[in-house]
Amino acid sequence: MPHRVIISAVPIIVVLVLGSILWQYDGMQNSDHLCTLTEDNAEGPYYVAGAPQKEKLGQFLDGKRLIISGNVVDAECNPVPGAIIDVWQTDSDGEYHFEDFILRGKVHANDDGTYVVDTVFPGKYSEAGQFRPAHLHLKVSSPEGPLLTTQLYFEGDEHHDWLVKSSLVLELHEADGIAYSEFDFTIVP
Repeated sequence: MPHRVIISAVPIIVVLVLGSILWQYDGMQNSDHLCTLTEDNAEGPYYVAGAPQKEKLGQFLDGKRLIISGNVVDAECNPVPGAIIDVWQTDSDGEYHFEDFILRGKVHANDDGTYVVDTVFPGKYSEAGQFRPAHLHLKVSSPEGPLLTTQLYFEGDEHHDWLVKSSLVLELHEADGIAYSEFDFTIVP
């Protein structure tokens, strides 16, 4: 009889262990949330703190313009007024700029949570012999809240690597030589 209790307890223990592992991922464990939290992604080694607020990144650089717009909301789909989107990226040749915050800046969401990132399309670069896909790095937060660190990628890139998560891949549309996309961030405010 005791063996039956242990044997039948094993599936319960497995479920509890798996549940505790999944619990750390808010987007999975909070089915009560109306909006799924945006997935995090690696910060990478090239972040520089202290970027200024900007309306356009890489304003005087060559390359195709890229405009990403959307909303910053909480898990209940309410706007996050004044959310801060700290962006850094490469230029169209795949080079990071470390001086003068040329392709680094903080974009602030409006009172209704809408934002616009206006920049140049990032280039790919080789790291340890492997190409990284074109991407933007971002830290998104409410003015007082915790940071979400993530990256955004682009559909159709043949260099998608193990860091790329499908929920972070943007669909692009082009008009008048400018690439456009939309993305909504869902964060913990």
